[in-house]
Amino acid sequence: MAYPYNFATWERINNRESVFDLLDPYLSPELDLVTIQLGENVVDVSSYEEDLENLVNYVKKRAPDAAVVIIGDWWSIEKNGMRKTAAENTGVLFADLSAIIGKKDYQSETGMVCYLSDGSSIEVSEAASTHPGDKGMQYIAAQVKKALGI
Repeated sequence: MAYPYNFATWERINNRESVFDLLDPYLSPELDLVTIQLGENVVDVSSYEEDLENLVNYVKKRAPDAAVVIIGDWWSIEKNGMRKTAAENTGVLFADLSAIIGKKDYQSETGMVCYLSDGSSIEVSEAASTHPGDKGMQYIAAQVKKALGI
């Protein structure tokens, strides 16, 4: 069973620890894997690395048996490096995306149709076309598997 959670609130505020409790319904000792991919919307990176480390430590306390993987940044070499350092500092795994940052082959395309879990569909807008496409998502999944040793 997988539990995706959009934690963009964490990215957009200064006191990031104040929203950790929003994760509580999703974290438990029964989890075996937690992936963290946050930061694309962080503007002020002055405390980003430390805040990410605090988040990882919070997750580890509430899901102590879970493997934790920080997924690298899709757009920024700087943030990708900060995520890697945060992973190293907290003793968790890191799925590096640096090899595909900015590569159009891995991005989506304007007008591409995406099917949602409820059966509906949307077309990719021009603004969203820089997000990962199918090839990008496959690469990300492969990097997570590589980090996990599978």
